[in-house]
Amino acid sequence: MERFAIAWLALLLALSCLPAHAEDNHDWKLVSERNGIQVYMKHRDESRLKTFRGTTRFTLKDEYALVALMNDYAAYPKWLHFIDSAEEFDRQGPLDRSLRFTTQLPWPLADREAVLRAKVHQTLNDEEESVMIELINRPDALPPNNDYIRFPEMWGKLGFTRIGNDEVEMIYEIILDPGGYIPAWIANILLRDAPYFTLERLRRIVMKPEYQNRYYDYLDLRGPGRPQSAAPLTPQESTPVKTTL
Repeated sequence: MERFAIAWLALLLALSCLPAHAEDNHDWKLVSERNGIQVYMKHRDESRLKTFRGTTRFTLKDEYALVALMNDYAAYPKWLHFIDSAEEFDRQGPLDRSLRFTTQLPWPLADREAVLRAKVHQTLNDEEESVMIELINRPDALPPNNDYIRFPEMWGKLGFTRIGNDEVEMIYEIILDPGGYIPAWIANILLRDAPYFTLERLRRIVMKPEYQNRYYDYLDLRGPGRPQSAAPLTPQESTPVKTTL
């Protein structure tokens, strides 16, 4: 079935293939820019796949809204490209969690799953305020699931840096090997869209009322009424989500 997918995707996506012969494989190259979102590509010599990075800037007065969105696993499919479910199955602390994602790939490709460790890194000083979530592949952290092909390789990061005037610069960077019978050039084309659509949706959804005026004591961020007048934590936000898989 996935052999048929090669021909199908080749016809659909051939026009969007970018020539690689003129690229410097050691530098980030801009591959698209639209709606205030830039997508860059970089090739690693040790990998058959390319790394893609998306960046955008937008107004965000309440940074805790991003934390609230990250804690809302049920909403991940609304903004995280190709993802149709997300769940937490272990937690070492609020800044170190283990997550399982499942994908929704174009027919007739088989769906995949990712088993990841999400570690949060914060920089807070006079020169910089930033929060970055590092996604580290942990394919052996859960037993195999015959309903999905598990990503053999994946790494990513998602986070922001405060740039002043109530603005943040958001970044989403990802590299993964989808496994199964998908050639690298098709995987790279699919991956190229992920940073753009993820950031475009995230910057809209994070403005929803349900993510505003929250407070989480495990991160020191800007936010209205921090912390005295912020909305109290609900049990779902303050305790780990345990899932039976």
